[in-house]
Amino acid sequence: MDFQTILHSILTVVIVVAQIATVYLAARGNRWTWILGIVTGLILCYNFLSDRLYMSLAFQVYSIAASIGGVFIWKKKEEDNKRTICWGNPLWPLLVVVGLTAAVYYFDAQVLKSNLPVLDCAITSLQAVATFLMVRKDINAWICYLICDAIYIPLGIIGGNYQWLFISGIFLITSTFGFITFIKAYRKIKQEKAQAERTGIS
Repeated sequence: MDFQTILHSILTVVIVVAQIATVYLAARGNRWTWILGIVTGLILCYNFLSDRLYMSLAFQVYSIAASIGGVFIWKKKEEDNKRTICWGNPLWPLLVVVGLTAAVYYFDAQVLKSNLPVLDCAITSLQAVATFLMVRKDINAWICYLICDAIYIPLGIIGGNYQWLFISGIFLITSTFGFITFIKAYRKIKQEKAQAERTGIS
């Protein structure tokens, strides 16, 4: 193997491990998830630019911008981040995903002429919305990630790509952990508010 092939293989492993770590850190409420996300995004931008995958490049630029926002919005302490977890109305993220999927599919077909499948456009839209929701510490972000993982796994089985199937399985586990962790924190917030209201009344 030549140097470029070896370097590409090493970067692929580093990116996968970093992305898994990013999901885990987000589940913990750790602000380092966004710093790691910026580093990973920069590496992916270089890869996608070299391969002329402009739609994927655009998504990574957006992810880096969102990650920079996350660094400033999230607090330094994990517990402080967990205290501000919210669970918004899932209707508007759903509508945004549908609209964004249509826009991405149209732009890709008409401008870039690369003709991505609708499913790939939908996954990209889900990830974009999930990133925005995660910055806001909205539980709906984990639902978006879980849907993506649930789509990736059967695709890996159908395509016979067992390496990607294994990676998707790990992402599914870490996303499930994040969802459960956020749910527990959200319930704790609700209980504390209810207790405070009862104490105030009495």
